[in-house]
Amino acid sequence: MEITQSLSDFGFKIGNDGKLIRLDGSRIKIYAAEKEWLHRLKASECLPRGKFFRNKKPGKPLVCIDEFHMMWQK
Repeated sequence: MEITQSLSDFGFKIGNDGKLIRLDGSRIKIYAAEKEWLHRLKASECLPRGKFFRNKKPGKPLVCIDEFHMMWQK
């Protein structure tokens, strides 16, 4: 069984500058500063105004890492 995947299957391609873009040529917007600001706030604090912060919850995201399978590798 062989499975192949390409970026075009997901609607992306590599641009001339080496960055990932959509097939229609529009760029993928990454809001790194806004995400950091969102994660620095406490859960009880109010969010700033702006389109990025609509329908978002302040506070760090819950991250669950399952490494229980590593117990039997030794």
